[in-house]
Amino acid sequence: MLLLNFAGKEDNPELSQLCTHIENCDWFKCFNSDSFQLVAAGNPAKVDRQELLLTAISALFAFIQDNFVGPKLPTDNVIKLSPEFNALDFVSTDGEELDVNASSSELLCICKIAFDHLIEDSTDQASIDERLWYLRYLLIYQRCLDDLTHSLYSKFNRNVEYLVKGLDNIDDWNLKLQVHIEIVQGYVLFKRITKSEEWMNLLKKFSGIELTVEGVLGVRTKYQQNPLPQLTLRTTGFDTLLLKSSIETHGHIHLPSILKLEDDLRLEKVKYVAEHENTDVQLPSLVQEIVLTNLLYLKHSQPKDKLTNEELQPYITSLLYQQHGPWLTRIATLFINICEEANHKRTVDRSLKQCEELVHLLTSDLTPVRDRLSYVFCSGVIPRWQIKAKLGDLMISLGMIKTALDLYLELQLWEEVIACYNLLDLRHKAADIIRQEISKKPTVLLYCLLGDATDDTNYYRTAWELSRETSARAQRHWGNFYFAKKQYSEAIPHLQKSIEINCLQGTTLLRLGFAALQLEQWEVAAKFYRLYTSLESHGFESWNNLAKAYIKLGDKKRAHKILQEALKCNFNNWKVWENFLIVSIDTKNYEDAINAYERLEELKDKFYDPEVLEILTKVISDGALDANGNSSHRFAKKMLKVLGHACAKNVANGYLYELSARLECEDLLKKANKLQNAYRVYTQTNSHWSKAPDSCEKILKLCVQLCQSSLQAYLDAKCDVINYQAAKSQLSSARLTGQGCLRAASNENWEQHADLVEQLRDIVQKLTDELTKVNK
Repeated sequence: MLLLNFAGKEDNPELSQLCTHIENCDWFKCFNSDSFQLVAAGNPAKVDRQELLLTAISALFAFIQDNFVGPKLPTDNVIKLSPEFNALDFVSTDGEELDVNASSSELLCICKIAFDHLIEDSTDQASIDERLWYLRYLLIYQRCLDDLTHSLYSKFNRNVEYLVKGLDNIDDWNLKLQVHIEIVQGYVLFKRITKSEEWMNLLKKFSGIELTVEGVLGVRTKYQQNPLPQLTLRTTGFDTLLLKSSIETHGHIHLPSILKLEDDLRLEKVKYVAEHENTDVQLPSLVQEIVLTNLLYLKHSQPKDKLTNEELQPYITSLLYQQHGPWLTRIATLFINICEEANHKRTVDRSLKQCEELVHLLTSDLTPVRDRLSYVFCSGVIPRWQIKAKLGDLMISLGMIKTALDLYLELQLWEEVIACYNLLDLRHKAADIIRQEISKKPTVLLYCLLGDATDDTNYYRTAWELSRETSARAQRHWGNFYFAKKQYSEAIPHLQKSIEINCLQGTTLLRLGFAALQLEQWEVAAKFYRLYTSLESHGFESWNNLAKAYIKLGDKKRAHKILQEALKCNFNNWKVWENFLIVSIDTKNYEDAINAYERLEELKDKFYDPEVLEILTKVISDGALDANGNSSHRFAKKMLKVLGHACAKNVANGYLYELSARLECEDLLKKANKLQNAYRVYTQTNSHWSKAPDSCEKILKLCVQLCQSSLQAYLDAKCDVINYQAAKSQLSSARLTGQGCLRAASNENWEQHADLVEQLRDIVQKLTDELTKVNK
């Protein structure tokens, strides 16, 4: 297998030849092969596939060294293709160009030409070797583009299907495991969360390794007296795999370490009460790659909130304190830690210094290239310019605007340059610099940014024409210009055109959906929010807005399912819970409605919605059928619990007691007690209830129910020694209540309530008769 795995190379002459190139940094000897010359000339009939694959692999490793792991390739080794050949145009796809900081694009062209022949032109002949290296090439290719592209994802996904079919032909268990890791990281890169989860589960099943986060007592600050549960990572199942230890495979590599925190409050890392918990478990290199893969999956699949950050930290800590392991895995972990610590005021200084250290490491030659490339395709490799750009972002957050500006100018990050000049109140200088760059070499990006800096749409048109009407970026910037001015009807056509060229643009999909919502184009909004949620499944706003579009379209059943996804992303947003509550009632999902009401009571102080409670009480007391065709009467106990909590929070609300009484169909004594409470609250909060005909009628009806329930409860309890005294006491209270109500209502002598008064007089008389019998 042509894998970057230096053990056992003596048994494989081709691999040995490749490793020799890697170890000597002599990448370019393979480029004189006759096979590549034949393919490049369009005459592949006599191509030696193995030699061509070695050529592509050598070019790929050279490109990775120059753009990802460093140090930069010597300038005298640069490959020059035909003068009329435009390498940048050749590697542009879906309207997305190679990042301006990417160097040695000719190497990527060589890979593309070789793999187009090996894979695209001979699908059935491609071997498992070729498929694996094609997968790696696609992911490196995507990492160097300005945005995700659908065509590369389609090729990646199709290639995975072929790889899966050929996995049984691979005898090397370690190689199979690496293939699983690379596929997971690929789907994470393309933001396909469902696919990532599916392959993450397959990876865990195949490896037998379990990763669990547990709480262990410990402290995280220097002056903390009481230990609290702190999260730690448990990695189990690798002991039985007989994997070589990291000191055997990577013991000779000097790993970069995390800088000291130098904070007067926080500890360097959590100190656990149990002493053995403070000893870091040393993991084999391949297990470290699995931990990193799970970390990347969680980082991109979970909502971006404090809870997720807490869950990520045990994975980061576990990898940062490994004594030995792959160099690139440590670099990737440090970068993730930099991004996490950048958001906290106590750690942002270390984040900046650590990022500066990474930039220095990638440009120096302190670590041999061979060591840098170990497990390169399993390590979530990051382009060097992205690490530099992060350094600029950190400088901005600390107020170092001018220093960040110099860095952004070096990286030609013109959008960030414009932002810096805006912060410095020098917006006109941004336009001047971009015009200078255009005079040197006009590009689509530069014209788009000039349009952003000057608010002149003619520059977007020029960019579109310069790209021969193939640039998703030109249309995106054009649409964003109108979107920022809230001219949504003008923005939508341009944003749609951008999505037609490249559909993997998350922000553009969000803006399209939002613009369509504002224009009440519900079908359009639903379409683009659907596309967005297929890319980014952890944004509750997008799920919520998608549900709104379905509600407006009258598809409330679908909206109900969509809101469930929104709640998975943000369990604490009361607005989503309110939407879910209403839709659950409309779709007859009464249990979900009750759960939503309970959650809203937790999230909002004294939350109270009488209309919702009235509806739920009625359907449950009537035993109405729910969405599954079952009687909703089975939710009575749950609803009583909700009403009980509501009564406790709103003791002066008689309506809550009245609703609760309606659900007490089996226990008449409890029903009578609740009606008694309702009557008491109503009459205490409105002492003049008998003066108005409406309130008088309401109290009379309530009093009749109270007396009837009390009488029936007493009659039923005659044979029950335990409940008899309680029922008798309730009967006496009901009679007194009825007599008082009767006097107040009779004094007003409302003609329209004469029947109710007579009905109450009759039932009070019955209560009196029963109590007279008892006293005899």
